[in-house]
This record gives sequence, structure tokens and C-alpha cells, in this order.
Amino acid sequence: MISIKSVALSSVFPMSFALLLLAAGPAAASEQDSTPAEKAQTKQLNQSVSDVNAVADAQSAEKNAVYKAQQDRYQEQLRLYRANQKNYQERAASYLAARDRYIAGHAAYHRAAWPANSNERLIVDTNDLLGANVHTADGRTVGHVVELALLSGKVSALRVTLDYDRGDVWIESPDLRFNADKKVVVTDLDRRDLYVMSHESY
Repeated sequence: MISIKSVALSSVFPMSFALLLLAAGPAAASEQDSTPAEKAQTKQLNQSVSDVNAVADAQSAEKNAVYKAQQDRYQEQLRLYRANQKNYQERAASYLAARDRYIAGHAAYHRAAWPANSNERLIVDTNDLLGANVHTADGRTVGHVVELALLSGKVSALRVTLDYDRGDVWIESPDLRFNADKKVVVTDLDRRDLYVMSHESY
């Protein structure tokens, strides 16, 4: 004699298995019932999605590369700017220190009285100044002009090559006059001071 419990268990298993078959049945039937055209369309759709994703990935990678290149250029420009600023500040500090030394050094040089026949200022004409002999206030020749420094159209300094291979020296306009009669440049600086100046570096 079969118990009620046995009958109940035997009736449950076929029912669960049937439910599983019903659940899987439509999907399996759908795949099996797809026509070749539908399968091809599905494949084409999947390929299109894949292609779109590939293009999007490529564009994203390209944008990232461009952004990285821009960032690298910005960082390099920033590095150069900071280096230039540092160099500028160092050069400015060196210039100020050199200027102070220059002013202090030149203030100690001996200066003679200007001769009566020297003009109050230099004539700004390269034909008169370039190559002109340079005399001290007592009339002694010490060299000749090889270069002019102009500021706002006026001579601010002359580079003079000293005689006897004594080197070159820059003489500023306050220490220079022009003798129009003899076409020579006159300086109130002492000859020995000019020799010392030729060895200075600022």
C-alpha cells in the first residue's frame, strides 16, 4: 500500500520538471525557430554595436592623447617660464650688484678739468666719432673709438681700443667731449685709470 506521503512526493517532482520545461521552452523554441534572415540581422546588429563601440573607444583614446600632449606642452612651457624667471631674477641681481660696483669704482677715478676748446656734448655722427682718436684732457692720445652706444638718439658711451694693446674700455658720455676743431674725442679720465678700467669686468 502506497502512503499518502509517497504519492504527494511523486506528484511534486513531475510538476516542477514540467514548469522548468515550460520556462525554457519558449526561448529554446525561439532560437530554433529563427530564420536565417533573422539570424543574419541579429549578427549584423551585434556587429554594428561592436563597430560603434570601437569607433567611440578610438575617439576617446585620440582625445586622451591630444589632452595628454597639451598637458605635456603646458608643463614644459611652465617649466621654461619658471626657469626664465629664475634666470632673469639672477641676471637682474647680478646687474644691480655690478652697477653698484661700477658706480662706486668710477666715482673714485681722477677727473681733469675740461679743455676750453671741447664741446659740451658729443656730436652724434658716426663719421665724426667712429675711428676718431681719443685724447686725455692734457692732450695725450690714449686710443681710438671702435663702437658707439646710443640711447634715444644720443651717445651714451663709446668703446675705445687703447693704444699699446692695453685692451678695450667703455667710457660713458659724462666723461667724454668732442673737439670739433681737431675731430678728436676728449675724456676727462686719467690715462692710468683707463688702463685699470680695461681690466674690469661687471
